[in-house]
Amino acid sequence: MTPRQGDTTVPAATTEVESHTPLPRLTRRVFHDLAIWMVGLGLLTGLVFPPFVLLLGLPAERVLEPTFFSATLGAGLLVGALNFWLARSVVGARLELLRGRMAEIEETVRRVVELGDASGCDPDACRMQVDSDDELGAVAEAFNALVEALAASHRVNDVDRRMGALLAAHLDLTILAREVLQELGRSFEAEASALCLERDGELVAVAAQGLVDADSVATSDPVRVAYREGRTLRIAVPSDLLVDAGVTHFRPRSVLVLPLELRGVRLGALLVASSKEIDEESERLLGRLLPHMAVAIHNALGHERLQRVAARDALTGVYNRRYGMERLAKEFERAVRSSEPLGLLLFDIDRFKAINDSHGHLVGDRVLVSVARCAQRSLREGDVLVRYGGEEFLAILPGAGHADISVIGERIRSIVSEERIEAPMPQVTVSVGGASYPAVTAADVDELLRAADQALYLAKAAGRDRVVMADPVLRAAS
Repeated sequence: MTPRQGDTTVPAATTEVESHTPLPRLTRRVFHDLAIWMVGLGLLTGLVFPPFVLLLGLPAERVLEPTFFSATLGAGLLVGALNFWLARSVVGARLELLRGRMAEIEETVRRVVELGDASGCDPDACRMQVDSDDELGAVAEAFNALVEALAASHRVNDVDRRMGALLAAHLDLTILAREVLQELGRSFEAEASALCLERDGELVAVAAQGLVDADSVATSDPVRVAYREGRTLRIAVPSDLLVDAGVTHFRPRSVLVLPLELRGVRLGALLVASSKEIDEESERLLGRLLPHMAVAIHNALGHERLQRVAARDALTGVYNRRYGMERLAKEFERAVRSSEPLGLLLFDIDRFKAINDSHGHLVGDRVLVSVARCAQRSLREGDVLVRYGGEEFLAILPGAGHADISVIGERIRSIVSEERIEAPMPQVTVSVGGASYPAVTAADVDELLRAADQALYLAKAAGRDRVVMADPVLRAAS
């Protein structure tokens, strides 16, 4: 038969429930109803019993006398009362246990709402024993499913709360990425993870834990596919498969690679690996967290770009003095801790005021840009060039000893002197002063800078266009 519009299909389970028509309610309490029905059934049995025994052939004068009738009614009443007591003892005790467990659940929910405390009733502690294959057993199973669902909801809310607070607390990309991976390890039992972001067209691991070679993971096929196609990849690793020990410190059981994107712009991919099976609930929870992570990472990337712009000199493009002094302080602390050398080169443009006076400030600006470019070409990878003052520059050279900075200083001087900026401006030269820790004994950054400045002063006094190194024997003069 074809159903007409408006017909409703009743599920089989609903039909089965509706086939058990309940007895009419007599009071507001189920057990009071049960007592009335059972006592009533006992009395009815007492009334029916005498006519029934007549059919068995007992004499009517013995059966129909008041004493026998009273005895049968009393027996029926007693049986009904005993039945009620047994039902109350068996069913009521189970319901009382269920009521106690539900009170614990209510208190837990109240703590979550009022205090944000999700501890307390966990599935193991609040689970009811399922020891019957009837409606009470089904109620116990339904209650246990409710407890597990509540525990799962607590877990989701707890992870959401912790991750939300973490994502809102950091703008520094390095710190944010490290904290995110640590939280993933705690919340999802992930022994290894990596956050890979797109940088200049390539995926780069900005943070990783539990991985031996994070760079190789960032360029692996699963990460690239998840990033390029914008879909989650689940990789199940068979227990008998040998895994390259150069990738992780443990044998992974399952790996998830999830794409990170914001408003259609792909940022990178997140890799999570565990020695246990990552279930579908954890995967869904990770999927819920991804948009929030993408927003936080996007904000951190924007902050990083702003920091980069704020740290640069607007004219020459090299680092400004504020950033340079912060970097110098960190490099000096590192040099002291590791007992490695740290070199400084302080140089400025000879007769720069005369250039400005004779050729104008626009030409002077071009000279500054040209000298900065020449110095950048002369420095090593990892060296830091800072515009220290108007026409004065500072080069920070980690790991450079006395002989190294002398060579680099001469290279800067030579390249600048050979550069022809524009005619008819005369040749541009620089004077360079250098100092290296610990060849020059310096208690702090200021003393090391003072030593380089004294060397620069000597280079100027000796006729300019030359490199002078601070005496490696004497302590910097105060």
